[in-house]
Amino acid sequence: MLSNFLRQFNIVRGCKEDFNVSVWKCPTFLFVLMGAVVAVSTLTAYFIASRFNQDPQISALLALGTAGIVLIIGHIMIQSFAKIVEVSKLKSQFLDIISHQLLTPLTALKWAVSTAESDGVLPENEKQHEAYMIIKESTNKMVNIVNTLLDIARIEAGRVTMNFGRFDMRDSVKKIITLRAHDLEAKKSTIELQGEEMIAPVLADPFRTKLVIENLVDNAIKYSREHSTIVITLSQEDDRVMFEIKDKGVGIPAHEHKNIFQKFFRATNEFSYQTKGLGVGLYLVKFIIEESGGEIGFESQEGVGSRFWFSLPVFK
Repeated sequence: MLSNFLRQFNIVRGCKEDFNVSVWKCPTFLFVLMGAVVAVSTLTAYFIASRFNQDPQISALLALGTAGIVLIIGHIMIQSFAKIVEVSKLKSQFLDIISHQLLTPLTALKWAVSTAESDGVLPENEKQHEAYMIIKESTNKMVNIVNTLLDIARIEAGRVTMNFGRFDMRDSVKKIITLRAHDLEAKKSTIELQGEEMIAPVLADPFRTKLVIENLVDNAIKYSREHSTIVITLSQEDDRVMFEIKDKGVGIPAHEHKNIFQKFFRATNEFSYQTKGLGVGLYLVKFIIEESGGEIGFESQEGVGSRFWFSLPVFK
């Protein structure tokens, strides 16, 4: 019973479990902070009033008035924060539930398509084959979208688990480039892999780090101009491995650089707006790299191109 009572005073833990926000965004902490501000404001007002006014009653009234005004303002602010946090929490829960509900039938549909292929049940004519390919590609896209939304829900709920291990960056980059051959051919572009041949493996979550590389490569292909060359460079500096990708694409407007890693952000230039996407890829990329103990950054100039880079610790 005593432990439960004491847990109520653990503000940091309460902010994490009840609201899943930092203490500076937590209504409980803000309430305590506001109480401290009220106390300091009251004492300050009383000290000033008593120094310049010898009537103790007037000094007390001024102090109480100041405390009341500060308390009312603080209460309004905290209520606003609480509503914002609650809406964000409900949104994350809704996203999680809907994503799970969508994933179940989509997974079943994907399994049915795979089973038909493995059993040799193929379309009999060109029209059926075209319809079959549309079903297959659309199902894969929808599964990827739902998995992405689930990742966002898990991040906001603090339920992402990173499974760290040995990851060969160069080998993974080569495989991803090979898999993107069709997209590169359609764009009449190429990818050059430069840098050191002997790169140490990194300590990272192999599955999620592969998603990071795939996302950055996909973006470079998607936003690059036709007949251009995308350059990927791998290098090692002491106990860090650096990945860098440069494209000669549409670039990102300078006034939007601050938003590039935010959820659902899409650049406002015409080409970027017309390109399909949820605007959550770079948000996930930044989260994965930082959770892996790495750093990420970018440079971009509208009409010239972009350069994205990240570094990860060497596996020891």
